[in-house]
Amino acid sequence: MDTEHILGKSDSAIQVTDFARCQSLINELVQQATSSLHIFDINLSTELFNSTIFIEALRHLLSSNSHSSIDVLVADTERSRRNAPQLFQLARRSPSHVQIRQSDRAYHHAFVVADTTGYLDHRMGTGHEAEVNFNHPAQARSLVGFFKDVWNRSPVPADAQGLNL
Repeated sequence: MDTEHILGKSDSAIQVTDFARCQSLINELVQQATSSLHIFDINLSTELFNSTIFIEALRHLLSSNSHSSIDVLVADTERSRRNAPQLFQLARRSPSHVQIRQSDRAYHHAFVVADTTGYLDHRMGTGHEAEVNFNHPAQARSLVGFFKDVWNRSPVPADAQGLNL
């Protein structure tokens, strides 16, 4: 983990233009989360959301805080399940801490927010361009507010009962 990026302390905006850097920074955010994650994506890219590093960071969050939560909104549940099966397995094993819903429609926006403090924000259609900040609570709260608005409008997937999602 890069010690120059500390969740809740490093408040410089980082402009990202390539996939590898995006992946690295998402992993850093997730590894440093202590209470909550909000993940908003179209279909959970395998490289980002099914990697061993990412899943281990989620497990660490869940095991280190009994009140932790991981909420995930996707536009396509079936494709997301194929792309990130380990995340769906984690949701099945920890249904009170990991919840996945299908958004009411596809949005051209993807983001990850850690502890309502740090975020990676990617506007779709801009290649791999994203903004990352490890300490911008106002923007993180704004993204979580948008997330919650969509979450509240989004149906629970039809297969959620079988998956305990």
